[in-house]
Amino acid sequence: MQHVSATPIPSYRLTAARTFAVAALCCTPISTAFTNIACGLFALALLSAPEFWRKLPPLLRHGAVWSSLLLLAALAASVSYSSAGAHEAWSWFGKYNKLLLLPLTIVAFADSNWDDRARWALFIVLCVILVLSTTNYLGMTSLGPAHAPSDPTTRAWVFKNRIAAGMLGALLFYQAADFALVASSRRSRVLFAAIALLSLANVLVMLQGRTGQVIALLFALVIAARFVWQTRGDSIVRPVLYGLGMLAAAIVLVVVACTVRGSRVEEVVTEVQAYRQHDAVTSTGLRLEWYRKSLELISSRPLTGYGVGGLGEQFRELTMGETGAQGTMTSNPHNEYLLMAVELGVPGLLLFVNLIVQVGRYGMRLEPRSRHMLLAWLATFAIGSLANSLLIDFTEGHVFVLLSGILLGCGYRSSRREATQLVPAPR
Repeated sequence: MQHVSATPIPSYRLTAARTFAVAALCCTPISTAFTNIACGLFALALLSAPEFWRKLPPLLRHGAVWSSLLLLAALAASVSYSSAGAHEAWSWFGKYNKLLLLPLTIVAFADSNWDDRARWALFIVLCVILVLSTTNYLGMTSLGPAHAPSDPTTRAWVFKNRIAAGMLGALLFYQAADFALVASSRRSRVLFAAIALLSLANVLVMLQGRTGQVIALLFALVIAARFVWQTRGDSIVRPVLYGLGMLAAAIVLVVVACTVRGSRVEEVVTEVQAYRQHDAVTSTGLRLEWYRKSLELISSRPLTGYGVGGLGEQFRELTMGETGAQGTMTSNPHNEYLLMAVELGVPGLLLFVNLIVQVGRYGMRLEPRSRHMLLAWLATFAIGSLANSLLIDFTEGHVFVLLSGILLGCGYRSSRREATQLVPAPR
């Protein structure tokens, strides 16, 4: 997308705020403490910048801004009737405070061209983590607070567990493959393709995170389809053969992922059978039990829910006197959609889905590289939320709000007309 109008030079405080926001995005896959520090500095610098107060009123009409604020307001209001009590409810509400970062970053990056810096900064960080994860897995290094060399299922971990690392690895795979598809030179195309293949192997074989594995395979199908479409010409045979070759490579990786020692993919069927036959406490079995209880709670209060943090109190009552999976207590059902419906009722679920839709709607209007990256993470977030409560999870939730806010803000241009009505850039 080309910008024909010159933008005013930002103040030092706004530039500092943007720098802290990008730093927070890059720290999220690495350190919770550094991310919190960077987010705090970002908020302080932004609120002291004069541009923030001038840009805020018109940007309140931005779909991603008002949808995030509306969801946060509904969660805050639900504290008044939460079955968990005021203290526990406000403590649980703190997990959703990150939603404020989405409108703040959109305002901070409006009328700016920081999208390249943010994309490349996160790409480099994820590449470094990929190298460390691979060398840890091969036994060449033993680095990272999450790394446990004695456990074969965790030896590829570096900073995060298999769920967060797997989804970030899937994002890196898609971003590297996207770069490879549009690379102008053969050398850069080969480099990005190598990064993509290594990240795919890392997700499918080394990390063993089932959510990341499913998403990575879906991304592989998308990349194959894009490659076939991009190389189409007079003859359809060559691109089809290339596409089939890529799919065959992905299938080989799937087979390896399912048969490698300690594979968690092949454990799914066993865990489901153990849960149904013996009420066994397994990862998949617990999720199924928590989903059943969540649906029961939703049917009891479909309009208002039990308030923020209320799921834990209700589960405590439902598990009383039970054993096995039925007696296992949790405050997190590992499904963001069900969690929202239990806390806020069906209206709260619709608010959450609307937030995802609004981010996707405005993301479609970004320039190609930002569009592909944001929609890839949005798909990761939306699909991953079916098996995890990603909005309350620190890493995945912060990447969602920071990446969305930065890229959507960079795609916003102030004008007398509706500033968000941008013409999509050619693919």
